[in-house]
Parts: sequence; structure tokens; C-alpha cells
Amino acid sequence: MATMTLIGIYNVTPNLFEFLDLPDGIDAETVRDNILLKSANFEVLYSNPEFIHDAIKVWSAKWYRTFDRWQKALAIDYDPLENYDRREEWTDTGNGKSKVEGTTNDKADVTTQQKVSAYNSDTMRDNVETTTESSSESSIDNTNTSETKNVRTGRSHGNIGVTTSQQMLEAELSVARWNLYDHIADLFLSEFVIPVY
Repeated sequence: MATMTLIGIYNVTPNLFEFLDLPDGIDAETVRDNILLKSANFEVLYSNPEFIHDAIKVWSAKWYRTFDRWQKALAIDYDPLENYDRREEWTDTGNGKSKVEGTTNDKADVTTQQKVSAYNSDTMRDNVETTTESSSESSIDNTNTSETKNVRTGRSHGNIGVTTSQQMLEAELSVARWNLYDHIADLFLSEFVIPVY
């Protein structure tokens, strides 16, 4: 008994997957080829090529967000042997103000005396006496204002010890075996073919 397969319809209708819409980072040709490869022996659920052509557009629109989340999750950059990563940022601010005020008074009295003696005497006598007064006054008024801002960042990361490095490595290998293209193809096959072996 002859069966109608997806690859048979594709051979007759090469534009069958033209409306397959996938997020950035997912290769449409790889998805198409993987669907055709996995469905090669199965009969299609719908035998009308035009209907399948239009249904692929509806199917890809329905699953677009899921495929986008899968692709973004697999593209996350991380260290597989670390299970702790905390980042913090601190900002310290401060204002300072200092003021210096004061008044300085200086006053001085200076007295100058001149003495002379006659040419025929050894005794000195006052000749001229001068008194000088001087004073000065100064004041200081100085205000300084300063503002400081200090930004610090910190990061703590590593293994907090709840899970061993070997267990995390095993989990990483399990994630690496999870194939995006196989999961997309399996979803397609579940809606478009009859998987009877």
C-alpha cells in the first residue's frame, strides 16, 4: 500500500516551507532538512499540499515564542562549574563644609631716644625723644564646601558547595545533549504526520 509522505510532497512542492518563520539564530534550512529526515517514513496527516503549505505558516507562528525562548536560553553565556554569581554596586556620597572666621589686632608703641654730650663733658643728656605708635587689624572669613561621590562595584561567584562540581558537569553535559533542531522537528511531526512504525 502506498503512503503519502512529507518528503514526497516536498519533492513535488519545493516551496512547501516558504512560510516557515523562525527566530534569529535558528537556521530554517537545518530545521526543514531535519523535519524531512525524521518524517521520511511516516504518512502525512493532511494529504493536500496547499493545506500543508498554509498550515506550516500557522504552526510556526504558534510556536515562534517558544522557539525564541529556547534559542535565547541556549545562548546564555555562563560558567557550568559555578552556581553562585552575585553582583552589587554601592554609591557613597558626602558633603563637607568648613568655615574659618577671625580678627587679628596688632598694636605697637616704639619710643626712640637720642642722647648727646658736650665736647667737654662725659655725661650724656637727652637730646631728642620720639614715640611712634602703629596698629594693624585684619579679619579672615573663609568658607570651603566640598562634595564627594564614591561608586564601588563587587562580584562574588563560584560554587557555594550545595552541588559538587562533578554534578554540575553532568548537568552541563545533559544540557549539551538537548538538541534544539530535534525538539522543533518533534513538535512538527506531532502535528503533521502519523508516526506509525
